[in-house]
Amino acid sequence: MNATDDKNIIEPIGSSNKIGFELKVFFSLAIPIYFSQLATHATGVIAAMMTGNYNTVDQAAVATGNMLFWPIFFGLGGSLFIITAYVAQYHGAKKHQEIGPLLKQAFWLCIPLIILVSLYLGFAGNILDFFKTPDEVQKITKNYLLGLLVGTPALFLFQPLKSFSEGITRPIPITIINLGMVTLSALLNYVLIFGKFGFPELGGSGCGVSFAISSWTALIALTIYIYFSKPYQEAKLFKGYHAPDLQKIKEIFKLGFPIGACIFVEFGLFSGSGLLLSNLGENTIASHAIAMQVTTVTFMLPLSIGLAAAVRSGNLLGAGEFVRARYSSFFAIVIAVILACFNFILLYNFGTLFASFFNTDPAVVSLSASLIFIAAFMQLSDGVSFTGQGALRGYKDTLAPLYIMIIAFWCFGLPIGYVLGLTDLIVSSQGAIGMWIGLCFGVLLASFLVFIRLDQTTKRAINDKNFKVF
Repeated sequence: MNATDDKNIIEPIGSSNKIGFELKVFFSLAIPIYFSQLATHATGVIAAMMTGNYNTVDQAAVATGNMLFWPIFFGLGGSLFIITAYVAQYHGAKKHQEIGPLLKQAFWLCIPLIILVSLYLGFAGNILDFFKTPDEVQKITKNYLLGLLVGTPALFLFQPLKSFSEGITRPIPITIINLGMVTLSALLNYVLIFGKFGFPELGGSGCGVSFAISSWTALIALTIYIYFSKPYQEAKLFKGYHAPDLQKIKEIFKLGFPIGACIFVEFGLFSGSGLLLSNLGENTIASHAIAMQVTTVTFMLPLSIGLAAAVRSGNLLGAGEFVRARYSSFFAIVIAVILACFNFILLYNFGTLFASFFNTDPAVVSLSASLIFIAAFMQLSDGVSFTGQGALRGYKDTLAPLYIMIIAFWCFGLPIGYVLGLTDLIVSSQGAIGMWIGLCFGVLLASFLVFIRLDQTTKRAINDKNFKVF
C-alpha cells in the first residue's frame, strides 16, 4: 500500500484483515517518518562522534549546548506539532481548502516563538555559571549556541511545512530533505571541526556554523518542493494574504503548547539531570550525552510509531471513524512495545560497542555503557508513553499528557535521581548511574498513566455524541 493513497488510509475495512491493514498503514507512515526523525537526530549524533574524536572538552561543550537549547526549542516549537493533527483531520474530512489558512496562522505564531528562544539564548551563559560548568567547556558552548541562534528561525518555520506534508500522509519528501540535511551537516562538521580544505579549525564551535547552514538549506528546499509539487496545491498555501487571526493563533497555541510543554518536560528531565551532573566534570557530561545519543537513536522506531499514530487517529477522526480510531491507537502501542523489546536486546548486548563509537577514553566508555544498560530497561515503558501521547494528539487531547509528564518526571523521576545520584540520603552518591535509575522510574510511571488516559479518551470519543473533532 502506498502511504499517499488517501482511499486506503481512510476506507472502511472488514474484521478479517484488520491486523494486516493496520500494519500496512502504520509502517507506510512510520517508516518514512522514522528515517526523517533519524536523519534529524543524526546531525547531533555525528557532531557528538566527531567532537569526541577531536577531544572530550569540545564534546562536552556541544553536549551542554544541546542540553540548553533543545528542551527550550521543543518546549516552545512543540506547540506547532498540533498542526499535524489539524492537517490530518482536514485531510481525512476532505477539507483541503482549510489547510492553507491554518498554516499561514502557524507561521504568524512562529514569530513570537523565535523571539523568545533568541532572547533565551542570549542569557544562556548565566545558566552555565549557575551550574558551575567548567570554564573551558563554557567558552566553546557559547560559540556553539551562537550558531544555533542563527539557525533557530529556519528550524521553527520548517515545522509547519513538515506537519503539512506528514498530515496529508506524504512523509517521504521530509525524509529525503532531512537525509540531505544530514549529509550536508556531516560534511560541514568534518570540515569545520578539524579545519579541512583550507577552512579554520573551529572544534566544537564549528558544529554551530554547520547547524545554521544546514537548517536554512532544509527550509529552502522544502519550501521549493511544496510550491511546485501538485499534491500540495489544493491547500493553496502560497495564494492570497492572511493577516494574523489572533483567535486562530490562540487556538493553535492553546492546543499545541501542552504538546511542547510535554516534550520540554521529558527533554528537560534528561537535560536538567545532565546540567546537575555537570559539576562532576567533562567525563560525566560526555558519558551522559553519549548515553542520550545512543538511546535516542534506538528509540526513533517506537517514536515514529507514535507520530504515525497522531496522523492515523487524526485521519480516522476526521472521517468520523471513532471505533476504528480507538482500535488503531492501541494497535500502535502494541507495535511500539514490540519494537522497544528489540531495542532492549540491542542496547543490553552492545552498549559498550556503541559507546566506543563516540569516545576512546576508557573511563568515558565504561560510564556511558553503564548508563546505556539502564536505558535499555527505559525503552520498554517509553515506547508506551510516546505512542500513547501521539495517539492522544490526534484527538487533540494535549493537556492531560502534560500533567502526567510533570507528575511522573519532575515530581518522581528527577527527585529520585537527585537523591540517588548526588546525595548520601539512601545510599552513597551514585553519580550519573543513580540519576539515570531515578529517570527510569519516572518514565515507567508516565507510561502507565498515559495508557489509562488513552483508554478513557478513546472511549469518550465513541460514547459522547457531543465529542468535537474540529
